[in-house]
Parts: sequence; C-alpha cells; structure tokens
Amino acid sequence: MLRESIVLDAAMSISSVRARLARYGLWLDTQQPEAHAWIAETAKRFSVRFDDTARRLSRDPSGFGAAIRRQWYANVLWYSRSVDDVLRACARAAPGDTLLDVLGLHEHDSRPPLPVPTPWHLPEQEGVEISGSTPGAMSVRGDPATSSVPSAPPSSGFDIGAVRSIPRGPTATKPPTPSPAADIRAWPRLDAPDYSPAHAPFDVVVGLSAEQQAHVLGSQIRIAVPAGATSVDVTVELITDGVEAPDGWTRVLHIDPAAPTAAHVIIRLVGRDPEGPEPVHLTMLEVRYIFAGAICGTASRPLVIGQASDLAMPAQAGLGMPWLAQPATVAALVFTSEDTVADLTIEIAKPDRNDANGRYVCRLTSPHDIPIDAGPHDIDLGDDAKTFAKSSVIEPVRQYAGDAIIENALSAIGDLVAEKLPSAAFDALREVAKRVAPAPPAVLIVSADPYVPWELARLQPPLDATRPPYLGAQTLLGRWLRCGAGPSLSPAGSAASTVIRLEKPPAQPPAAISVHDMAVMAGLYKAESGLKRLPAAENEAATLVQNYDAVPLAASTQALKQLLDKTLEHGFKRIGGAGAVHFAGHGEFDPSRPDAAVLFLSDGNPLSSLLFRSAQYGGEQQPILFLNACMIGIGGTLLGDMGGFPGNCLRGGFGGVLGALWEVDDVVAAQIALEFWRRALPVDGAEGEPVAAILRDLRAKYSGGTTNIPVPTYLAYVYYGHPRLKLQRQM
Repeated sequence: MLRESIVLDAAMSISSVRARLARYGLWLDTQQPEAHAWIAETAKRFSVRFDDTARRLSRDPSGFGAAIRRQWYANVLWYSRSVDDVLRACARAAPGDTLLDVLGLHEHDSRPPLPVPTPWHLPEQEGVEISGSTPGAMSVRGDPATSSVPSAPPSSGFDIGAVRSIPRGPTATKPPTPSPAADIRAWPRLDAPDYSPAHAPFDVVVGLSAEQQAHVLGSQIRIAVPAGATSVDVTVELITDGVEAPDGWTRVLHIDPAAPTAAHVIIRLVGRDPEGPEPVHLTMLEVRYIFAGAICGTASRPLVIGQASDLAMPAQAGLGMPWLAQPATVAALVFTSEDTVADLTIEIAKPDRNDANGRYVCRLTSPHDIPIDAGPHDIDLGDDAKTFAKSSVIEPVRQYAGDAIIENALSAIGDLVAEKLPSAAFDALREVAKRVAPAPPAVLIVSADPYVPWELARLQPPLDATRPPYLGAQTLLGRWLRCGAGPSLSPAGSAASTVIRLEKPPAQPPAAISVHDMAVMAGLYKAESGLKRLPAAENEAATLVQNYDAVPLAASTQALKQLLDKTLEHGFKRIGGAGAVHFAGHGEFDPSRPDAAVLFLSDGNPLSSLLFRSAQYGGEQQPILFLNACMIGIGGTLLGDMGGFPGNCLRGGFGGVLGALWEVDDVVAAQIALEFWRRALPVDGAEGEPVAAILRDLRAKYSGGTTNIPVPTYLAYVYYGHPRLKLQRQM
C-alpha cells in the first residue's frame, strides 16, 4: 500500500523527530512531551479542549511512511522506514540521540575516512595561488574564465566528485560573435569551483556565453534590444547559503549588443564553517538575471564547502547520490516589458535542496526607486515546508470550515504565515503601496516551496482597512514555482542520469493570454460513481458552455486526452488546443496516492495531476486553467521536481492555474467561477480585468468579523500566474 511520506533527516535529534511526527497526529502517548506540547498549542490556538484536540489530530501510523535523508560527506542517501517503527525506536531513545544512531543508519561497507593532504599538491597552473594563512585555501587571480582550481590527488581518497575546473569552454577560447542590435542570442554563463574550503575566498563569474556550458544547462537567452540602444543593463544576483559575500551579492551586467559574451561580472564569496556532524556543507550556487525589475531567469550549479582544515572524505564512495553529480539547470530567460513587471517580487529559494528542513533564502526585487532591503533574508519554517503547511494550515481549516471558529483559525494561520516572511518584505510592500496608490500593488511570489499558502499572510495593519487583512485580499497577487534551480536529490529517481531542460514553464509567467476557444469539463456523478452529485457545478459548466460557445468535455480519459494533446473539435471543425480550460467537479488531496492531489472523473475514477505534465501546450499557446474542485491547489513534489496540479500543469505548458487549497462550498464555488470568467473574459468583447484583481475582490467577500459564520471558500483559491495577467478574447 502506498503511504504518505514524512521527510526526516538522519541528523535530527529524537526530540525533533517526535515533534515532527506529532504535527502529523502521530504519537504513542499524548503525555509524551513533544506530543503534549503540540496538542496543547493547537488547543490554545483554536480554543478547544485538550482531549478533543488530541482526538481530532490523532492519526493511524500505518498510513504513513518515513523517508529519511542522510548526508554522508558529499553524498546524499535515502532510507525508507515505517512510521510505526520510527515511533517505537524513538520511544526507547534519549531525546538528544540522533535518528542516525537510533535506527543504525550506518553503511556496512563504509571505511574510516582518509585525510586530504594539506596543502594539496598543485600542478603548475597560471592564476592559482595558495593562501599562506589558511591550509588548503585557494583563490583565483587574473581572469577567472581562464583559470582553474586544483583537484585533490587520486591517492588522497578525496571523493567529492573530484574538484572540477572552472570551465575553459567557449567563453574563454572563442571570440565573441557579433549579434544584430535587434536580437541578442546567448547562453547563461556561470563559472565557479565545485569545492572550496571554508574561509578561503573564491570568485563566481556570471555573464553570457556563446555556447552552452557543460555544467550550466538550459535554454538559450534571447533579448530584444530597443531600437537605437547601444547597451542593455541586466542585474545579476547570487543566491546560496553557507557562504558570505563580502562585497555584496549583486552586480550589473553591461551588455554590448555587438559583443554580448564579452560582458561578465565577478562576485567574490567566502565559505563559512559547515554546521552539523558532517565536515562539508552542500549547497547550490544560483544566479538570477533581472531586467527592468523583473526576474527573467535563473541558473545554478552545485557547490561544496569544506572545513578549513582536517577535511576528511571516505575512500569508498559508491553509495548514495554524489552532490556534484546532479545536473545544474536554468530556466528560459524571457525579458519582459516594463509595463507588466510586478511592483514587488518576493523570491524564495532553497539552495541546500534538503526537503527535510524548512530553511529558505528570500530576496526582494522592485522596479520602483524605493528604499528596499533586498536581502538575502533567511526564512525558517521550523518544520519542513510540507509538515508546516499540512499541520498548521490545511488541517485546521479542514477541521473547522463549517464552524464559527473558522474565523479564529484563519486569523491564527494568517499570523503564523506572516511570521515566516522577513519583516523586510512587509516594509518593501508598504513602500511600494505608497508609490502606486491608489492602485493596489502587484506582487509576484516566486517560490521553491510548493506548499506554504503565502496568500494567507496577515497584514497588520492592512493596506486597505475595508478588506480582509490577508495578503491575497490586499494586493494583486500571483505565484510562480521557482524553476531552473536544479532538482533536489530525492528518494526516488536519479538526477545524475537525467539531463533536465527546463523549457516549460518559463522563468517568468506570461502577462497576456489569447483565448480563441474555451474548453469546459464537468463531473456528472451518478450514484454508481460513489460520489455526491454537484448540481451547482453542473449548472456552472453549462452556463460557461452557453456564454462562451465553449467546447463541452465529458469528465473522461478520452476527452482529457483530446484536451492535453490539442486535438479538440468543435462545431464540426478541428480547433486544436484551447486558450482557457475550466473543470467543475470533485477533487481531493489523498496522501495514499503517489501524486496526492486528484480530480474525479464522472465514473468516480481518480485523475492524477501527473497526466497534465504531458500536455502539449507552451510557447505561443499557454492556456489558463481553472480547476474548481476541492484541494487541488495544493502543491507538491515529484521525483524532486515540482508536482501536484500547480507544478504538473505548469510543466505541461499552462500559463496560469487556479485551484482551491481546501474543501469549498459547491454553491459558493460556482458563484466564484461565474463571476471570475464574466470579469476576466467579458462576453461582449470588452477588455477583461487582470486575473489577480478579480481574485482580490473575490477574497474580499470573505465575511469574517460579522455575526454570520464566515465562508472560507472565498479565501481558498490560490493562483499561479502573473499578477497583471489579462486574457485577450480572440473572436
């Protein structure tokens, strides 16, 4: 039986493991300190008795499995254990013991580590020097593009993947190829060593390359140069963790359209001492390119920071996934026009790729000339993102959705989510709001985290006191999944054996989508399906078909295939793909399934979000998709990549996705859908309103603070897409 996976780290203390499992409702005894603390905290937050709270939270451990991540020097290993076994092992252990020792996760064939000789024997190379103050330290002088970093000798047992040289590829040996001023075509350039000892400065070179670099994979950059312009300025910002940037994280790349690959900038970094039991810290170097205040693309490559001295690595390294073996990736770099740029972009990155912790790095970007602390800012969710979102957000809403206490629950959740964002983000938001007033600010959240509903962050005081204080009701808010950051080394799949080209989705969501044809799929559930009939959803679908002369699709696999393959027919004509897609029916977040979130077809069979990954959209046709069903807005991961309906639909080439984070009221959901399409795609051919503006108004209908029970359905919808996205009707 497939079970929901709870991610743990082998280095976690037993007390931390117990606390995480308690957040899933898993314990052997409610008086166990960690379980008691969680139950008591939840009971206090929602004003419910301890025993009642424990009963509501408690879950059967047989429905869960534990995926345990272990860093073994510069390799990552995964173990699978039943949660019941983990609970019983933890019950017998001391709180300060580690999961590694308690479960005996020690490889039978591991050998004692061998020290790396210091200083290393270096070949005769121009541009490399050894720092006399730090054994084994190195720095690059001269032109970093033509210099190399040393590799440890084979006899040392050092197996970090051998320290690769900074690429000597086409950026160093091939002269720049002139390009016409109207169109720059190049590849991202990201030169850096794979390994550096702590406290030893090293340089990262960022620019453009004439050809694709071996360790920086992805799409070619295309920049349309304004007429008469002799240069284009692109800001590059570096994001990583475990290192310092003494001279700052940001540089400006001055690109000459006639010789674009000649431009490069250098950012000097210094590694910090690794934390934790291992002598190395594993992270990713990520660079983002910014044009006119918009994040236009990212590139990455793995990095290992070692101890300043006494670095030791095992002689045997045939176990797990070497950190340096994972492919670096880059999202398509699409430079957008200034009038569509979000007023504030909040980017949330995860350089360590460790899903077992909730540590992220946040940077802020705005096209406005305002005081802003861009970061990087640290974010710590306390738990891993999945545990935090499930235990602190989704489950409480599910439990209290039909109760008057839902207002208290959403307020508490909003405060909790807001506490996780850096205060600089709210400072920047208020500065931006002043600049664009009386219009609401447009905010884009580009996040490596697919779980946390940042839309619910509660602003105190709000920007607009007449609206609910939640971020999604105060601003024009869009989300996008952070692409091009490289896959995490997950328990399933081998990143090393796969070359990933992130052509879908682009790094920046589209700001306009043309809609010539709409497709509407409705679940018509009969008694034999085992599902409750949804009359309001049926009427919702019928109304859309009538208003827009939409293609009616049965909720069947055959109809879905036509939609995904762009082989739709309507009115005796083949129309190919759709510009807008709407689904009305049942949905569920079922953790017993491999891809958790599912839609239900009319016959009652579940439809996995994975199928949407095969869609043939993208490029010139990136349709908007409204999935009006319960709980399909929840993100997820799949083989270390973005998953769930948001991730898989964006991978399939959809340009915008709307879905609900929790159960929604059928009648209210139908009203929301009809108002949304009426305003986004007027039937009279008038210009539609921005998608995020409509959702802002719909969220404002949440009736908290009245004598009536508030309706959480209005706050349930999450939107992945550009905050200024407008649909353009093509007749």
